[in-house]
Formats: sequence, structure tokens, C-alpha cells
Amino acid sequence: MDKARFSFLDGAIVDPSCIRLVAVEDARAERDVPHGIILTFRGGSWRGVEVGERLVSCTVTPNSAFSFVAIAESGREVDIGGSGLRQEVVAVGEHSPASNGPLTAVRACPDGQVFCVGTARQAYRKLSESTWARVDQTCKSQNAEHRADSAFLAVDGFSGAEVYAVGWDGEIWQFDSVKWHRRDSPTNAALLGVQCASDGFVYACGQSGTILKGRGPNWLVVDQEDSEEDLRSVCVFDGVIYVASDHVVYSWDNGTLSAVRMESPVATAGRLVAAGKQLLSVGLKDVALFDGQNWVRIL
Repeated sequence: MDKARFSFLDGAIVDPSCIRLVAVEDARAERDVPHGIILTFRGGSWRGVEVGERLVSCTVTPNSAFSFVAIAESGREVDIGGSGLRQEVVAVGEHSPASNGPLTAVRACPDGQVFCVGTARQAYRKLSESTWARVDQTCKSQNAEHRADSAFLAVDGFSGAEVYAVGWDGEIWQFDSVKWHRRDSPTNAALLGVQCASDGFVYACGQSGTILKGRGPNWLVVDQEDSEEDLRSVCVFDGVIYVASDHVVYSWDNGTLSAVRMESPVATAGRLVAAGKQLLSVGLKDVALFDGQNWVRIL
């Protein structure tokens, strides 16, 4: 595959032998042609499937009916499961991406529940193969004019009963399966990534090297002076905190943020996702995989 033709926007580890990416073809993106590509790496080769919308985020679930879910800015959703590839619409009407701006992120909780978020603090939960439900009644502004001043940029959860969304101005919100609760944030920097980690804490990252740690109502800044780059995603893998800027993957160790060493260094990064014994880094032009010992660039 000629990776120079594509820009990679997100990725997911489906199983130890399969990786999926969401991408766009640069030539068409430059002409504003709506499209998205799902690229699957299995058995040493790549295969691609096209859809008619720009996909921006993807996730993997334990639900066999939709084991891979990707969302488009427009509100279109694509899933791949036991019945093959399906396309659905997340929402229509006043409370939908068409009226409130683009979707930004989708993530599955360990219990299989899937949530997606977007601008204006949009939030939706996937109920079945073909149904999504709006769950932003207690976080989205009731004033349509004020909705343009807020956005969720990332979401993750320990379960469907404890979900966190972060976004502009350092906002942190927690969903308890019924209601959203706004949490006091120690920063006003935009938060671009969040992960509910296996160590029982939630980590968030964002503008100007911001890293937060907390859970529920209690949050603090993880002090670091090693990078002032915007940090796009955070992931705890094998007990180590990793964060990624647009160009570098960092590890946090003993109070120091250090660029990870790769035999074939990447020029772009930005998205991190872990599953099992693998950590995936997805940048606009580079994709690398870490097995706990070595980083291998696969694109």
C-alpha cells in the first residue's frame, strides 16, 4: 500500500493479528470530496473499504454484532460485526450533528457499551446494531446560541455507568448512566484525550503539555516541564503512562516525559490505543506497534 496517498485519523486493535485504521485519501480530501476509508491489516497485507463520509474516530467492542465501530463528523456511523459492514445514522433533528456540529470521538467501555461525543457537548449511546440514543440532556446547553461555545473532544469509560468526556476550556464531565455531572477542572486548557485506565484512575491530556489525573470529583495536574506541545491522546500500557503529540510518542517515568525510542522513528503521531499486549500509535502518515519491548513501524 502506498501510504503517501493517505492520512490516518484513528485506529484500533481488533485482535492480536488484526488492526483497523480510518483514513482519507489526500487528493480527494484536498478537493473536499466527502469520503472515508477503513483499512484492515491482517496476515501481512492491507485491505480497504470505502464509505461516503469522513470518518474521524473508531473503537473496538466485545459485542460480536458490532465489534468495530467508526463515526463520521456528519453523524454517520459504520460498524463491522458478525453480519458484515453496516451504516447507520447516530441522530437526526434539532439534537444531532446536522444541527450542533461535528462528532469528534467514539469509544467502547469494557462492558461493551459504546458512546460518541461531539461539539455542543453532544453525547450518544449505542443501544443496538441500528439504534443510538441521545444522552446529553443534562450536559448540553438548552440555549441553542450557547451551544457553539462548548465541545466534547474525547470520551472513555470504566463502564456504561461511569463515563468521562473532556473538551474545550478544560471541561470534565462524568456520566452515571442517567445524568452528567460537571467536575471541577484544575486547568482551562482544552483537553484532547482521555483514558479510564486499568490502574483505577482517569488520565486526560491536552494543550500546552497538559496532563491530568483523577476520578470522580477529584482531579490534579501531573506536573511536567519536558514538553509544551499539544498532547492529543493518553494511554496507560503495561503500567506506564504514554502520551502523544502530533509528532512524538512520550512515556512518563519517574517524573520525566521522554520520547520513546523506535528503530524506525515516526514523523507523525497523535492517537494511542492499547489492547492486550499491544500499543498502537497512529499519526497522519505513520503507524507503529509496540509489544512491550520494541516499536515496529507498520506504515
